[in-house]
Amino acid sequence: MLFFTIIFPKTLLVLGGGGAAGAYEIGVLKYIIENNIKIDGIYGVSAGALNGAGFVMGKLDKVEELWKNISSEDVFDLDINDHSKKLKPFIFDPSPLYTFLNTIISEELILNSRYDYGILTFNITDFKPVFVRKNEMKGRMVDYIFASASYPLFGAIEIEGKKYTDGGVFSNVYPALLAEKYGYDKVIGVFPVIDNPTDWLLITFLLTKKNVIIIRPSDSVPFPLNFSGEYSKKLIDLGYKDSENKLKRWK
Repeated sequence: MLFFTIIFPKTLLVLGGGGAAGAYEIGVLKYIIENNIKIDGIYGVSAGALNGAGFVMGKLDKVEELWKNISSEDVFDLDINDHSKKLKPFIFDPSPLYTFLNTIISEELILNSRYDYGILTFNITDFKPVFVRKNEMKGRMVDYIFASASYPLFGAIEIEGKKYTDGGVFSNVYPALLAEKYGYDKVIGVFPVIDNPTDWLLITFLLTKKNVIIIRPSDSVPFPLNFSGEYSKKLIDLGYKDSENKLKRWK
């Protein structure tokens, strides 16, 4: 008797960082949901880690609400002496962001979701990038997501005796290179900000592949720390429109 294994194609969505520009990704995610584009996994860096978590948990509306009403005070403050013992502030104290993540992130929802989920952070102690998937984050989900989203000026967070900071320190694009390793056939990469030579090289490489589509802003985006609800609303609309242009023929 012959047995045939049917292998269905799998699509990985990679969401890069960009601080305040991260609102752009909400528009992309809304387009993907409204047009029933099949996604099997989401790997995020920095703001992309937060946005991806919102999608995976089914709470994208809550994350969108944050972006539409956001101000700098919702993300960081200037009092670096009053914070969780886990946080190691540098120039700014990101306690407001950490508090928000503890409010919205449900480890249970992420672990039980049908989606593969992973984040890229940077281990300052060992001076190396670290990619972590959801089962490896068990018991420390919020801390790892925060670590990925901890903009360098925010300092770091301590996890099991080691300090971690923003994954964008290493790369906003790198997780897209992990697609084949984890069984993905297609990649949608969303990168609101590309600000280092290595990522430009990686983008150039990815664009040579037929199974990869890159979505980037067709208009300017704000400085990473310029958090504004008005900016966010415009970026969400821009992300939706750019997705329509890029994904309308995606199959």
